Amino acid sequence: MFKKRNVILNSLLVLVLLVGGFFGYRTLYPAAAPVSVRTATATIQDVTQSVSASGAVQTATDIGLTFGGTGIVRVLKVKVGDQVRAGQLLAAIDDRSYKLALLQAEQSQANAINAVTNANAALAKLTAGPSDATKALQAKQLDAAQTTIDNANTAYTNAQAATKSTDAQLALNAITYQNSVDRTRFDFEKKCNAIGGLGDTNTVGVDCSTAENSRIAWQSWQDSVQSQKLSLIKDTTTHNNAATSEENARRAILAAQDALSTLKAQQAVTNAGAIQSDVDAAKATITSAQRAKDITDVQLSQAQFNYDNTKIIAPISGTVAAVASQIGVNAANTTAGSNGAAGYIILTDLSGLQVKASFAEADIANLQVGQAASFTFDALSGVTATGSVASIAPLANSSAGSTVTSYTVLFTLDGNPDGVKPGMTAQVSVVTDQVTGVIAIPSTALTQRGQNYTVTLKPTKVGGVGKRVTVTVGLKGDSTSEITSGLKEGDLVVLRSTTSSSASSGFPAGGIPGAGFGAAVPAAGGGGGRASRGSGG
Repeated sequence: MFKKRNVILNSLLVLVLLVGGFFGYRTLYPAAAPVSVRTATATIQDVTQSVSASGAVQTATDIGLTFGGTGIVRVLKVKVGDQVRAGQLLAAIDDRSYKLALLQAEQSQANAINAVTNANAALAKLTAGPSDATKALQAKQLDAAQTTIDNANTAYTNAQAATKSTDAQLALNAITYQNSVDRTRFDFEKKCNAIGGLGDTNTVGVDCSTAENSRIAWQSWQDSVQSQKLSLIKDTTTHNNAATSEENARRAILAAQDALSTLKAQQAVTNAGAIQSDVDAAKATITSAQRAKDITDVQLSQAQFNYDNTKIIAPISGTVAAVASQIGVNAANTTAGSNGAAGYIILTDLSGLQVKASFAEADIANLQVGQAASFTFDALSGVTATGSVASIAPLANSSAGSTVTSYTVLFTLDGNPDGVKPGMTAQVSVVTDQVTGVIAIPSTALTQRGQNYTVTLKPTKVGGVGKRVTVTVGLKGDSTSEITSGLKEGDLVVLRSTTSSSASSGFPAGGIPGAGFGAAVPAAGGGGGRASRGSGG
């Protein structure tokens, strides 16, 4: 009986402890009240994927204008903020030394051109052969030489005839002279014989040369002898003169023939053209002269460039953004501008603003030239702008020590938004993909395991567990995702907690899908907002 009582007491004690423990546990750990899960409705909407980045506003054109050389600024016609037109003179430095250098270069080039012209003319003269005028002159000279020969032949013929005629006459003269002598001697001898003399004296001593009857006859004979001698001397001279004339005529023929031969030889040399060595030398002279001219061309071009660039002429219409100095300062000692556009005067075009931004390598693959972009500006609340992608740098930006790879993208703005100025920070967003009129849900309702996606439908009762459904995802947008199968319009899906993340297990942090996810939140709709990147997760 004692034992039975102990069993009862122990049983009662255990029961008391169980009841006390239960109520104590409930006191310390009261049961949580059922909470409402956050849900969203699958709706027909547009899904947009975009990328975004921060950039800087800049002008489309910044030009640094500089002088071609150094010098004191003598003319300055603009100041910062002035509007200038293309072709307008903006500034100039002292150009006297540059003008002198230009004149010297022009003279050097003129001399070089003359040298080339002369060298070419010399070669042309060497290789051209005789001109028509030269050929005509040569023919005229040959005709004259031949005429000289013909005249010499005629003169020689005439001289021969004159000599022959003279000799014939002289022969007659000799007979005449001898007849006169013979006649007077005969008359003398006749008279001398008449007085008994024979010759100058006779045997009886009569001198006929002095005798009265024969003296005159003797004198006549002596006169005729003397006359014969003188006449023969004279005729000999006449013969010699005729022979000399004949010889001179013959020599004139030979001289004329020699002159013709010499003329022909000279003309043959003239007509034969230059020898190859002379032609080669003439060509070498041309090459040297042309090389010298090429050098003067470069020197003249440089001198002209230097002289022209003593003035700064506006290449485009724009606004003066900076001026390095005032009049009287050496232009080489001052520079305005930086970041790629530097010079004595900086000219900018404010009519076309741009935005330059750097995008991560994961985003750059989705960007293409021509894509539309939207902009906001940190310094201007409520100011927005639109534009498009103008260019994408082919090479990544280099940054020492940085592990992030980025690429520079240049955007053009549509118009000039009020208040936007170069240098302002701009936030740029580019829509890279979009689908319209599709079933979509917030991306936070998706759970991914490998390549597969699931969603949890809203539980049918509070505290219950929703049904997990496999879905096919199309475009994953910035905040919503396209559902191509697995859901229909109007389906309610459970949203993951904002502190949860997808895990390889497929279960959101905080427990089994469909369980409580924290404080009750009104059901969310399927909006299409933008994130910093279009990962869609």
